[in-house]
Amino acid sequence: MQSNDGREVVFISDQVALDEACENWFKLPALALDTEFVRTNTFYPKLGLLQLADDSNCYLIDPLEIQDWAQFVKVLLNPECEIVMHSGGEDLTVLLTSLGAVPARFFDTQMASAYVGLGFSLSYQALVQTVTGKELPKDQTRSDWLKRPLTDLQLEYAANDVCYLLLLYRELTERLEQRGFLEYLRQDTALQVENSVSLEQPDNWAKIYTGVSNAWKLKGKSLACLQALCVWREEVARSRDRPRNWIAKDNELFALACLSESGQTITVSDFRNCEELSKELVRKQGESLLNLVNAERDASRSSHNTVNPPLSPRMRRTVKAFREVVLQRADEMDIAPELLARKKHLTAVVLGVERDGKPGWPADMAGWRRGVLERDFDDIVSGQKA
Repeated sequence: MQSNDGREVVFISDQVALDEACENWFKLPALALDTEFVRTNTFYPKLGLLQLADDSNCYLIDPLEIQDWAQFVKVLLNPECEIVMHSGGEDLTVLLTSLGAVPARFFDTQMASAYVGLGFSLSYQALVQTVTGKELPKDQTRSDWLKRPLTDLQLEYAANDVCYLLLLYRELTERLEQRGFLEYLRQDTALQVENSVSLEQPDNWAKIYTGVSNAWKLKGKSLACLQALCVWREEVARSRDRPRNWIAKDNELFALACLSESGQTITVSDFRNCEELSKELVRKQGESLLNLVNAERDASRSSHNTVNPPLSPRMRRTVKAFREVVLQRADEMDIAPELLARKKHLTAVVLGVERDGKPGWPADMAGWRRGVLERDFDDIVSGQKA
């Protein structure tokens, strides 16, 4: 079998072949990578196929036949080898949860295409067509990658998903260097790797409650209860390897936290009388949930300030003013405005103004973006105070 660009496709389904290939890959300055996985009824994605490409061949690795990934992990962790992926966020999660490692160096061709003016969130197929003129099929995206044997169409699709990545990498790197944006991309990909790792760390599960709709309406012990419920659900979902919503939905956790506001001891009858709670949840998890809702806890551990209420009219006006700056600066830089700042980022900056009297800069806005926008944002805030 050959890939769309005419290279040989090498199948790797035994340990010896993988380890031998890893010896060669470890010496390379860049290696293309993609994953195919299934995540329909589990918490963790299940790796179904691992695709790689160097300048000689494309490689399809069957993870169901490999027991020891130590040599491949060494390739990932090699700081001299840049791992090239397209829209690699999910791939990072798959690598981390399946193999226990993420690349030491990572180049995202989707991010890079946005920096060179080719479009924001450009698909791999669209990027390949733009740069090379080649058309790639995409009809196997939702295949069952855990089923064996894989079909020829699946294998062809998988090989094509990596065969152009190194060509794109070199073309985009050259354009990034010409525009002076390569370091900006490095900052973004490093942060993306950092975020993928932090999501798997238990210490960060205590922040999940801030993403629950209407959490800002809760205070004190009820907010602390919601925090504990979200941590509980995360632990159960991971231990049972089931989607979060299969354990409990957000609105159910919110309803449970509201019950705790009364300060009275909550009973199973209270659960049964709560319309938002499913009978199945009460039947399966009733005892655990009673313990959580009735537990004494330190309300100071979850600060009401960390859950952001809807923006006031004044704050919305500030977001709009910030957005106008973003549009102007993005136009000057010839990049998509979304690459410079999206609405959620501007909202976070404005909430900093509300909280501290000056713009707050979340991690994904604290690097080069802050340097581009800070003076204008400060001027807007100063003008509002005058």
